[in-house]
Amino acid sequence: MSHPLPSGAARLVSRRPVRDDLALPPADYPSNARCFVHLDARLLPYWHTLFDICPGLLKLDPPEGLNLFRSFMTWAYRNRPLPDWTYYLGVCRWLLGSPWRTRIDEEPIEAFMTAAAARWVSGDDSPMTGVVLAWQGSPLRIFDWKDAPGRAVALALLPAPPWDFAWCPLDVRGEFGQWLPVP
Repeated sequence: MSHPLPSGAARLVSRRPVRDDLALPPADYPSNARCFVHLDARLLPYWHTLFDICPGLLKLDPPEGLNLFRSFMTWAYRNRPLPDWTYYLGVCRWLLGSPWRTRIDEEPIEAFMTAAAARWVSGDDSPMTGVVLAWQGSPLRIFDWKDAPGRAVALALLPAPPWDFAWCPLDVRGEFGQWLPVP
C-alpha cells in the first residue's frame, strides 16, 4: 500500500523496499584517524547519512565535503548518536555547533528534521499515528504521518518549543499534547 509523501519527503525516500536495519549505519564510529585521510569504505554509510539527505552541505565545504565530514565523524565518535530517528536531530545539533554554523540556514535543518520524522514514522510501533518536530531557531514545524499524510493540525495553537529541538507524537485525531525533549 502506497501513501502520498509529505512535502519535501519525496527526495528522501527510495523507491525500493527499505530494510529498517539498513536505514542507518550501526553506531560503531571508527576511532582510527587514518580512516579520515581518504574516505575509507567503512565510512561511506556515514557520508551518505549526511550528503544524501542534504546535498547542500557540499556547498559549505567544496568539492567533496571532506573537512565537514571529518569534523562530523570526530563529533560522532565522541558523542555516539543512536542509530534511530534522533540521529538526524543530533546531526542538526552538530551542524549548529560546528565551524560552519554561521553558514547554516533553515535548508539543512529542515532536510534533517524531515529525515528524522520519516524515520520515526517507519520505526515507531506505538498507537500514535504521527509526529511533529520543532526547532527553536525557526517557526518551522515538520509533520509526518503513519497512515494519512496531510491531516490538519492547528499550527497557530502550537507553543514555541522549550528546548533546541522538541517533538510530540500525534494521536489518531492529530491532537498536539506537549513538547518533549529530544534525547
